[in-house]
Amino acid sequence: MAGGWGTWVTRITATIGAVLLVAGGGLFVAQSAQAAESTIDDVPLSWRVNDESGGGAFFGGCNFLVAGEVGDNGGSSVWQSAFADVNYKTQVGNVTITKPDSSGNQVQPTWANKCQTANGSNATTAVGSTTGNQVNFDGGTGTVDPDSDSAEIRFKGAFTIVYYGGMTYWSITDPVLSIKNGKGTLSGTASGYGADMFDVTKWVELPQQEIELATLSDVKVTESGIEVTPDYFSVEVDGDDSGTFNPQDRTKEGWGSFPQSWVDYNILTGQSAYWYTSGGLVDPKKPAAPIEVAYTITTGAIPKYDRIPQGLETGLEIGLQELGNVNGTVEARLQSGDEPVALPLHGSSDSPVIANGNATGIWDVSNLEVGSYKVEFHLADSDSLLTDKDGQTIIAEFSVVEWPSESEPQISSKNATHTSISLAWSWTPGVEPPDNYEAAIYEGTSVSGKLVESKPNNDASVTFGTLEPETNYTVKVTPTLATIPGESVTTTIKTGKAPESGGDTGGQSNTDDTTDNNGNNNNGASDGVTFYWGMNMEATGGAYYGGCNFFSAGAAGDTGSSRLWTQGDFQASNGNTTIIKPNSSGTMQTTSWDSKCLDRNGTQVSVTGQNSYTESQVQISNGQVVKNDSSGVRVEWDGSFSVVFYGGLTYWSASNPVLELDANGNGSVTVTASGYGASMHDASKWEKLESETITLADLSGVDMSTVGSGGGFIHTPDYLGVSYGGSGASQGVPGGGDETATGQAARTTENEAIWGSFPSSFVDFQNKTGQFSYWFTSGGQRDPYKPTLPMTVSFSDNFVPTAGDYSGTGSPTLDQTQPNSAVTSPNASADLNASAPSSIDSALESGDVNSAFNIPELLGLPGFSWPEFSLETTPAMLTVGGLGFLGVAGANWAGVLFFRRRLGLDPTAFV
Repeated sequence: MAGGWGTWVTRITATIGAVLLVAGGGLFVAQSAQAAESTIDDVPLSWRVNDESGGGAFFGGCNFLVAGEVGDNGGSSVWQSAFADVNYKTQVGNVTITKPDSSGNQVQPTWANKCQTANGSNATTAVGSTTGNQVNFDGGTGTVDPDSDSAEIRFKGAFTIVYYGGMTYWSITDPVLSIKNGKGTLSGTASGYGADMFDVTKWVELPQQEIELATLSDVKVTESGIEVTPDYFSVEVDGDDSGTFNPQDRTKEGWGSFPQSWVDYNILTGQSAYWYTSGGLVDPKKPAAPIEVAYTITTGAIPKYDRIPQGLETGLEIGLQELGNVNGTVEARLQSGDEPVALPLHGSSDSPVIANGNATGIWDVSNLEVGSYKVEFHLADSDSLLTDKDGQTIIAEFSVVEWPSESEPQISSKNATHTSISLAWSWTPGVEPPDNYEAAIYEGTSVSGKLVESKPNNDASVTFGTLEPETNYTVKVTPTLATIPGESVTTTIKTGKAPESGGDTGGQSNTDDTTDNNGNNNNGASDGVTFYWGMNMEATGGAYYGGCNFFSAGAAGDTGSSRLWTQGDFQASNGNTTIIKPNSSGTMQTTSWDSKCLDRNGTQVSVTGQNSYTESQVQISNGQVVKNDSSGVRVEWDGSFSVVFYGGLTYWSASNPVLELDANGNGSVTVTASGYGASMHDASKWEKLESETITLADLSGVDMSTVGSGGGFIHTPDYLGVSYGGSGASQGVPGGGDETATGQAARTTENEAIWGSFPSSFVDFQNKTGQFSYWFTSGGQRDPYKPTLPMTVSFSDNFVPTAGDYSGTGSPTLDQTQPNSAVTSPNASADLNASAPSSIDSALESGDVNSAFNIPELLGLPGFSWPEFSLETTPAMLTVGGLGFLGVAGANWAGVLFFRRRLGLDPTAFV
């Protein structure tokens, strides 16, 4: 591979030869009478895209570039190591990704340091902070005409633009640089994946589409290269009314946009607002970076292929350029022995005619033996050797090889996920590889199966996506040389198993009926003792992202990352555990995936609704009474449930509850807690937590007389007036100490009625899961939803909980315009300078939050471009929430607001 990408600092250009432009033995005639177009080959191109494409991300670590097309990750989530091991590449064929080191040298990054700047620090969302990673193409071919500032150069290969650590990404394949009279474009084929902002669980493969990557003006095409900054400033862009396009801000200094077709495609990917001035914090990082192309215009003659198979019947194309001031037709002669031997033209090809110093032709090489050859060129019927304009003899060199038996590709690695297959191959050591390969994938264990997809012109690897889990596929790799296929190699690979649905025994059907999947009646206890609890309103309330918080039966499996759950992750029933909730008539029914975020009236629960929650409860049946005498009661259950917050970004599980009460009705419910934790400092981290025994609920003063005579008890666990005395003193918010952490708020006359905490060991465990401050009074808007709800323990079938009354409403108590229902995104772009009034305080006091902040880019989870919404404030709201949330600005504001702890939970800004 040519080393073009490594030469940009020193501007060393590659040596280029001539190549034939016209197939079929015809004649190339330059359009300019003053100077001929010069054919160039092995051309490198480098492009940094923009600062934001190497900048820190508000979630997921950073944005970055990847060589090649990336396979299907199956959903919008931060890339984990298993996926990155297969798909994060810095070199694929002609494409390389590099970034500057501390000395300014371009080096290939690693997965570990991809988010680091040249000085070794992590890139942030701040203006000017970027890794500077760039994509480098080698092997470009085409023509240039410096006299007219015109060029046409084609590049082969692909690269992928990855934002938010992998939550949204798309690819660009085979760019074409087209310039005429100083104006032109860089275009390419876009592909990738998109999601539906109205259903954040959706993940769809997008169709391929030709788009304009850059609009170019005032281009200078020189003898050694092209360096041009694409148009951005003052470029207008428009969107549609789909709700995924935010209006362009044309009032800010430096406003502009990438090309319209680029933005249009990114409306589908979800990145649209990142490619034009939308009024956000990162607007200064969006302008397009310069594009650099290097070459040297040389004289000479080079065949289209420098290696050809023996017996090639299509002829060998050879182009000549920069012949100087000479006219006539050209004939080719093989250098052989003392006297050159005429090389016949191919078929009926006409003799090439020299025009403006250039000529091309096709010669017959079908009778040549294996070996190396040199061809010289003469004026027809003359012994006059053709020379270039500098007087140097023009010689073309090529070799004839045995083909296709010379060698075959060797599969060197293969990886398969549940939806994709990736392969790489190598050529026999010591033997020069073919021009390219064609790869095709078939269903089944042989190529006789149905053709799924064919990808021609691959260099050394290929990825096929959108495949079925646990299915056999056969991949056929065929090398080609001068368009002639060689010996094919096949390999069969089976895709992996789809992610586990989570839980102890696998997923169960999710149906709204009155019996669970084990035949147990949800309206009454079955054999043994039955435990019912909804924990608190927050556990099944609306969430600022992900739709809602909810329960799932069973101990949830590893989803592989902090991501939104899909239906396959959820379980309505598992073993002795069933998740139930009331319907409109107050009858308890099994919760389903579709109904998990709906209240009994069928309304989506919302963080802006008054007393809005689903009323879901965990039901665990078949509890065994270990002790029930004058000294107290002990009951043990075999079953698990999971508490899922933010639609799945954070969850934990409780297994095998144990109720123990003394004779006075004082005691607790303990469980074995397990789950997964993440780090707000590195959103790509996802770690399994060690199981530990915690107190799920403390109980004081249970009426023990009802256990026997009444068949059970209903009692509200301790919360009100309980002080948290655990070890979770600080949330470790970057840039702040304890004063920016959400600890238990001070008890005041204003919050006394709701002030309290879950048990300390319970809250300590949540410090690891990321749900820390959702289980005690923290001073946030959600504090009224945190006190415990009544717990029911049923010792007989006639003692069951009833739904009771419900006053919740899904209608926002705030004037909040938003797509569909709840705002479901934690990544907003807080631009303190975007159309800002004289002060942020005055904006809030006037109720105009949008004047202080541009929400969409940070509130729009990567994969989505969320429209702006208005959040009206009132004096009462300011009293509760105050202006204190403005103490952390920019990215830290976003981090504190939406990722307060491990995952930034319990935002206190919304009041």
